[in-house]
Amino acid sequence: MKIYKFILGIAMLGTVAGCTGNFEEYNTNPYEPSTLPVSEFFPAMIDCLASPEENPCQRNNTFWACFGGYVTAPNSWNRSTLYATYNIDDEWNKWTVDWYFEHFYTSWFSVQRLTGGEGYYYQMAQLLRVYTMQMVASLQGPLPYSQIADGEFYVPYDNEQDAWHKMFDDLDAAIAEIQSAAIAGSTPLASVDRVYAGDNNKWLKFANTLKLRMAMRISNADPEYARQKAEEAVAGGVMTAASDSAYDLLNGRYPNGYYQVGFGWQGEVKANACIVSYMNGYNDPRREKYFTVQTAAEDGPTYMGVRSGIQNVVKNDYLTYSGLIYENESQKTAPMPIMLASEAAFLRAEGALKGWDMGDTAKNLYEQGITLSFEEWGASGAADYIANSTLKPANYTDAVDSSNSITNKSTITIAWDDSASDEKKLERIITQKWIAGYPNGLEAWSDFRRTGYPYIFPPKNNLSPWGCTDDRGQRRLRFSIDEYSTNAANVTAAVQMLSNGTDGDNTDLWWALKSGSKY
Repeated sequence: MKIYKFILGIAMLGTVAGCTGNFEEYNTNPYEPSTLPVSEFFPAMIDCLASPEENPCQRNNTFWACFGGYVTAPNSWNRSTLYATYNIDDEWNKWTVDWYFEHFYTSWFSVQRLTGGEGYYYQMAQLLRVYTMQMVASLQGPLPYSQIADGEFYVPYDNEQDAWHKMFDDLDAAIAEIQSAAIAGSTPLASVDRVYAGDNNKWLKFANTLKLRMAMRISNADPEYARQKAEEAVAGGVMTAASDSAYDLLNGRYPNGYYQVGFGWQGEVKANACIVSYMNGYNDPRREKYFTVQTAAEDGPTYMGVRSGIQNVVKNDYLTYSGLIYENESQKTAPMPIMLASEAAFLRAEGALKGWDMGDTAKNLYEQGITLSFEEWGASGAADYIANSTLKPANYTDAVDSSNSITNKSTITIAWDDSASDEKKLERIITQKWIAGYPNGLEAWSDFRRTGYPYIFPPKNNLSPWGCTDDRGQRRLRFSIDEYSTNAANVTAAVQMLSNGTDGDNTDLWWALKSGSKY
């Protein structure tokens, strides 16, 4: 990656970095260094968890996130190529990965230098690093990871399996340090931690839940290792209550990014027709918590999303369609979800379906996931929803242009069915996990690529020059042209690490290959 960009940011922090010589004094108290302002670097790293600032929110949470079926950006911005049509130019293609690296590593390098790569602050930075880099690995595949250190640039990429294993190693080390801090009752990051206010018991559950998520991500390609890590995570203590869920509370750093993009920018993000259609079919009580109503419907207020991937989309045609609930003034400071306890329950349900020791049955964990999601969103009616065995996802009929309408391929019902095949049980788990996971588009897209569920609506206009199909969708983000010009040898080697040796949007990532790995 273009790590050289980070050096400028580090150099600007020279007055702080100049204090790094006295590591012995610093490490005497690993929780409260008396002379080094290490904590001031954490807000920027936390930014990478939910991308709350308006431009990262627009690009990371709406542009390519349409692949997860949650959001639609009904605006062409006078561009002829769009993510939503599987046909994006390099300028936008590179934005997300570049932003994660530049925004995160400038601060991480400083923490690494100030701590000498040891102690609580460093391990908390490592936790945030693993969270951010597992997103990058889920976007593009091979990435520079193990050799990035102390401002080094032009470093080689790790192949996917090596990168994931190294991230697990780093996460395990962070978990051990955070557990020690939790036992000690220390809260050194309280003043800058806008997720848990320094509560290390909460961060410990967060870290174990992340570990469980990562284990499930690679479970098809590396099943025995994944099982080991998943069982360790559950034994270590994952999120189990709605109060464990992680949100960026913003704390005045930014307004809610979805609010700015949806309300401030007048409808530049809308609810995706896919998730709205599923929830309409299920008569899901969470709709009013997720979406605004379609205000101009002939039959009165209802919920209607916008089909993704309309090449000649006209934003004004869809201004009255359902937006994300953040599209109103009251949501300007609403917390942004990062990782929810409901996800942990669904991950455990899937693990139990695989025969892993997840501490409960797949049925019970599946139902816990739904219950937790209702609680997380303040919705009522979970018990009746869980028991419903007849409702199915709805089709989509576009009131503006009927050619955008589509028949929903899914017929999966809600109530657990012990007599169903494991494949049907998996579809049921992933479908409800997907609904509960809104609006985290990367997790939705990753589950779709990994399992084939839920049946996400393809774009109205599939214009992929890479051969992305309607059934399988876009499979990854390709490496940027800048990478080839600034880090040519390493990125060329990384291409050969991909499953088919081709740097294309239709290339499967290692963990999305059910048949296993080439490594």
